[in-house]
Amino acid sequence: MKKKNKRIQSVETSLVAFDLDGTLTTTACRSSWQFVHEFFGTWETHGKAILQRFIRGEISYYEFCKADAEVWKRQTEDEYHEALSKVELREGASELIAFLKEQGCIIIILSMGLIDLVERIGLKLDLDHWIGNELIRNNNRITGEVKINIGWQEKGIVLRRVLKEYQILPQNSIAIGDSTADIEMFEVAGASIAIEPSSERVAEAVDFVCQTTNLKEIFSFFETFNDLQ
Repeated sequence: MKKKNKRIQSVETSLVAFDLDGTLTTTACRSSWQFVHEFFGTWETHGKAILQRFIRGEISYYEFCKADAEVWKRQTEDEYHEALSKVELREGASELIAFLKEQGCIIIILSMGLIDLVERIGLKLDLDHWIGNELIRNNNRITGEVKINIGWQEKGIVLRRVLKEYQILPQNSIAIGDSTADIEMFEVAGASIAIEPSSERVAEAVDFVCQTTNLKEIFSFFETFNDLQ
């Protein structure tokens, strides 16, 4: 579904910034942190309550992520990677990335999810750049520590920084995501796309909404790009 008019003129030689969880991956993994909780069996016992504390404003985003990591301290690195190996890409992801590469686009991932999953997908799809948050391990064990590279409501700031590094104007960028955490990124980019958006607020923040599981639907947005004027 095409929505409001935006500034970008052509997809060629643009920078395309993807969210990962729930955007390039299936909705079974809207949050890689929650996905790991569910794999370890700690979502109902710990993870859900930690999320509610963050939503109520009782803890910061760093404290939220660290509390998740603390729950997993007894888990091995091998078990952690086994959990991430269960995450699947959406249908059409490889085809979409191939199309964007043909247009000469720089393709990046900006994710508040776990960097180990971000990197795995970034390498698999041969992307140009990726940023995610780090779960620290030592001696094959999760330590309970984290490093936050993208904080809550920071995706817009990070996108601006990356655009500056690549010497690309914001109006020559496209942001693709699925949740409220992506709205700041949508506001910076010249055009924006929501993949099965998590709320009406997200749907209203973008130029194009993809409501199917297959990312090939986005091709219709690019095919009619010049009609957005």
